[in-house]
Amino acid sequence: MTILHYNRSQLATAGLLAFSALTAVLAPATASAAQVSGDATITINNAAFAAASVNVGAGYPNGWIVAKHWGASDNLLGITGATTGGTALSATASTPMSFVVNANTATNNYPASGPYGRTEQATTMDAGNTSVGQIGLSGAWLLTSPGGSGILTPYDFSLVKTAGIWNIKTFDTGFGTQNFLKLTNVAESVNGNGELLLSGDLQWTGLWAGLVGANTNAVVGTFSLAPSAVPVPAAVWMFGSGLLGLLGASRRKALAAA
Repeated sequence: MTILHYNRSQLATAGLLAFSALTAVLAPATASAAQVSGDATITINNAAFAAASVNVGAGYPNGWIVAKHWGASDNLLGITGATTGGTALSATASTPMSFVVNANTATNNYPASGPYGRTEQATTMDAGNTSVGQIGLSGAWLLTSPGGSGILTPYDFSLVKTAGIWNIKTFDTGFGTQNFLKLTNVAESVNGNGELLLSGDLQWTGLWAGLVGANTNAVVGTFSLAPSAVPVPAAVWMFGSGLLGLLGASRRKALAAA
């Protein structure tokens, strides 16, 4: 009985060590004074997007849609009406698009990329104080109206909260920084790891709404920001499986000694 008790103690100790090791590897780090990070998703309902700019006044092309999307891998690509590539969007459906939050804390300028330059907008906002700074978002769009009568290329986005209103802004060396879409019906929170969660509906606003004469009260899509999913390395699972195997072997030895 003494041997059995001793082996059980060893088994319990080994199990506790294994559990501690695994949770230390798998548990996300809790951040304080955390720069905003994560993955933003912008979903545009092109039917609603177009309807918001239909019959809005003389001299405006009607029925604008987001025709193409370029992601973070194309941050240095100059976007014009003639730029190839990108992902084409349905002209009538809702399409979710990834806008990865930039990790750089100073804006990177690439003025040679296209006629109006490109920048990788900085992320300078702390999740605990969203009234200060901005969130840089990687991505670019090509907007067109039916028949190609109008082409607009907003890019180099940032997310800024001004007087309690969240705005998605654009930047280029031609227009400078301009409001593009505003968030309404906003849900904003910080999780236990100090990470910002944000969601809301999208409406035209600012210069871009003026360029197309858009209805700024129409909801044309949605926005969401969530923490990045961190994949567990295969080595961690192998490590855990090995520990469980050792625990199983120790248990069999303990039973045999009894």
